[in-house]
Amino acid sequence: MNALSKVQIGQVQTVAQLQTQDITIRRKLMALGITPGSSLVLEQRFPSYVVKVGYTRAALDREIAASIFVR
Repeated sequence: MNALSKVQIGQVQTVAQLQTQDITIRRKLMALGITPGSSLVLEQRFPSYVVKVGYTRAALDREIAASIFVR
């Protein structure tokens, strides 16, 4: 299990867990479809993390990306 910030760009990853106690961040991620078991692809790291989940692309800041752990 790795933090999203540590994985290679372009590889399909499965979300293992969301490690944050902040309910606002959890709700934002769930609204974007980033939930345990969902697949995502990291497309970019700078200036913000860009992930693709299904047909949706989302830009995430470093703090939020560090709370997403994938396999």
